[in-house]
Amino acid sequence: MYNTLIVDDDRAVRYLLKKSDLFLKNGFVITGEAEDGKEALEKVKAFNYDIILVDIRMPKINGLEFIQELRRSGYEICVVIISGYDDFSYTRQAVKLGAFDYLLKPIANIDLDELLANARSYLNSKNISKNIERNTSIQITESLMLPYSKQDEQKLYKVITRTPENSTAYALEILNRLCDFYENNTFKISVILNTSLKNLNQLMVSEIPWIENLSSFDQDIHLQQIDNIYILKDTYLEQIQTLSNLIIKLHVFDSNSIVKLLCEYIASNVDRKITLETAAETLKYSSKYLGKIFKEFTGESIVDYITKVKMERAKLLVLSGKYKNYEITEILGYKNPDYFTKLFKEYHGYTPLGCKKSTITSDSL
Repeated sequence: MYNTLIVDDDRAVRYLLKKSDLFLKNGFVITGEAEDGKEALEKVKAFNYDIILVDIRMPKINGLEFIQELRRSGYEICVVIISGYDDFSYTRQAVKLGAFDYLLKPIANIDLDELLANARSYLNSKNISKNIERNTSIQITESLMLPYSKQDEQKLYKVITRTPENSTAYALEILNRLCDFYENNTFKISVILNTSLKNLNQLMVSEIPWIENLSSFDQDIHLQQIDNIYILKDTYLEQIQTLSNLIIKLHVFDSNSIVKLLCEYIASNVDRKITLETAAETLKYSSKYLGKIFKEFTGESIVDYITKVKMERAKLLVLSGKYKNYEITEILGYKNPDYFTKLFKEYHGYTPLGCKKSTITSDSL
């Protein structure tokens, strides 16, 4: 059960939330309440809460000030904003400050149920990450005498998924350390790098399941077959760069939570007909607001992004050899195979047939 704190100066709102059985249904228990931000901060210091539902307008310390003070004090608690329609500009600020989501007053049961289900999934994933880090610290102690440890692997994954532009530099640091320790023994280094790449691929797929729809994650890696240290280094760095480029291309590393949420929604539903309007309806934002903030953070329109994601998926489907052109057109939600082929060629520089031929040619060389 996840401990929940309700913060609202309206006693009736607190009562209705405490009375709701949706919290227990979704794995939450209300273990505290407060009528303003100041009282809530005192409660946070005295007890471990997993999630806080906080009103945006309160006396003494309002919702925005509460989140700012919470983050300033180092608490990474999941925060949900409760607000009215008139407070929506404040709600946007709260999201930028790191609020998980928001509920509009009067709170509908269907909205509360959906939010709690999403929050439970988020907290479950967060706990998994914490367990990984905890296990990593144990493994560090066990491998202090080695030039490469699980800590390096976990950090490399975080760099790829959070600051992908720095991934090659960190991977090169690992490479140099291995080369110095093993005196450029290609076989020993290749065994470690081979295992590292397999683990990275598996971690990527387990943490971001939908990413398999857009890129091939080959677990059958054979770096041991490379007997030249320079070629080995280049091959390993190319693999790291490929993973990083995918994260950059999909914008799923963006610090803006709304942009990341939107990108993940589009990537997860790539095999459906997606529009800005359907995304906005699902994510409960106005389409105008989503389009504007997406453009500000990524520099591209949502329409172009949807096309990009679908064309990445299309290439994977083409290379699988399992589908005809018209079948891929239908899978991706397009009505006209000619229009799909036109989009494919504009994005990749060759037609689906040309993509197949180039792969066959390269495989036969």
